[in-house]
Amino acid sequence: MGFFPGFFSGFALTTSVLYITIQVHRTTRLEQRRAIREQVDQINWLASSAGAYDRRNEPQDLTRRLEEQTANKRRAPEMKEILKHRWNQEVEKLVRKAYNSRWEDFRDSAAGSWGAVKSYVKKD
Repeated sequence: MGFFPGFFSGFALTTSVLYITIQVHRTTRLEQRRAIREQVDQINWLASSAGAYDRRNEPQDLTRRLEEQTANKRRAPEMKEILKHRWNQEVEKLVRKAYNSRWEDFRDSAAGSWGAVKSYVKKD
């Protein structure tokens, strides 16, 4: 394997590992935030002075139904879904960029850069 293929494959591997690490960290942080918010809401609900008296007299189905509704509202997407969504966004950006770019300009700039590198190397 030559220098450039080795360099770019190492770069791709490193950026992939960093990207996945950052996404896992972000997902964990979001899950912790959701759990803390649920706990704060439960503590506030239990600590409210008006709620203590009212909760003794309310029917049990109502309490269970309210808890199920709050659990359903706060259900966060799984890490797999978040990563899939982020991946699709990145692919969509790359496809739009490829579709909107003029390949002639890219070819001309690459040829110019290659010529500049070649002339620089020949000087030494």
